[in-house]
Amino acid sequence: MTVGVLLAGVAGCTGGEPAGGAAHSAGSGSRPGSAAPGSAAAPAEQGAAAGATLTGKPGPTGPVIVIKVDNVPSAQPLQRGLDAAALVYQEVVEGGITRFMAVYVGAGNTVVGPVRSVRDTDLAILAPYGRVVLGFSGANAGVLAHVRAADLLEVPYDYVHKPFWVAGRRREAFNIYTTPDRLLATAGDGAADVRDVGLRFGPASAGGAPVTAPVTVAFSYRTTVTLSYDAPTRTWRLRQNRRPLRQADGTVVAPANVVVQRVSVRTGRYVDKAGYASPDTQVIGTGALSVYRDGRRFDGTWSRPRLDSTTRYLGPDGRDIPLAPGQTWILLAPERPIGPSGPAARRFVTPTPTGTGGGVAARTR
Repeated sequence: MTVGVLLAGVAGCTGGEPAGGAAHSAGSGSRPGSAAPGSAAAPAEQGAAAGATLTGKPGPTGPVIVIKVDNVPSAQPLQRGLDAAALVYQEVVEGGITRFMAVYVGAGNTVVGPVRSVRDTDLAILAPYGRVVLGFSGANAGVLAHVRAADLLEVPYDYVHKPFWVAGRRREAFNIYTTPDRLLATAGDGAADVRDVGLRFGPASAGGAPVTAPVTVAFSYRTTVTLSYDAPTRTWRLRQNRRPLRQADGTVVAPANVVVQRVSVRTGRYVDKAGYASPDTQVIGTGALSVYRDGRRFDGTWSRPRLDSTTRYLGPDGRDIPLAPGQTWILLAPERPIGPSGPAARRFVTPTPTGTGGGVAARTR
């Protein structure tokens, strides 16, 4: 049974595109004009202490920078920088679509985006990381209040223009980009260095089921993720709704580990402009788990008893399931795929209990 914790987070920013990764002056505060984003830089190195806890690889240590990234179909061909993240979380948002939360260690000049807003679940996910730098774009008043009250350094596109730039727009949103080093420079001092968040790396556990065919994970009636093992590289190729996860520069995103963490999803307090309720993914509690590494699947249980606890991935013997060194994608997949909702007032999987803040209170962007 998953215990719910309601926390919220989001915000945003803009400026001009960096020239060769160099910093530039802040924007004027008005809506920025279009600028073509520079080609994505080589993946930023992930930190030493960082490497030991977030990737299992050595490297320079440094603060943690977190960036929310759009994943609607129109944004997917424009995505940048996901391959350089130490970790990427994927969570369901309004209307059954999903969004990414990419976690970086240290100041790198990798271009990341399109940047979008945070959701109620994000602060709960990030609590074990300490005072991170959080870059995002857009938030309703309720969510923004939670962000400002949290122990983090928020850099919202809406209020701080310097570290962001805009490269055109789509029907859904402006194409906003940034880099970890620009967010860190804007946030100033006080960001926490990478710490132990519960991940364990090492040789694979004994057993595990061989994965001989593509595996599809359903988030909702609109979103699936399919993973296929690539034996020569010992990585997993991902498809978002059958579209290969290939970035704007042609880079294929291929993590060493994919964690499918089954979670309860409740109807949140907010709705978006189209009338879709904002889901709250419950990351405090326990639930089923599958870890995909080295061409095999290891089933077990995830456990996080409190907000200030780390999340552990445990096998049937109660021991930690080790991850392979490298990037990890964590799919916060609903226990049951989410069905349609929206103006017709259909509910999500598990309605918020009476008296705990359910219902429509505000609108999200």
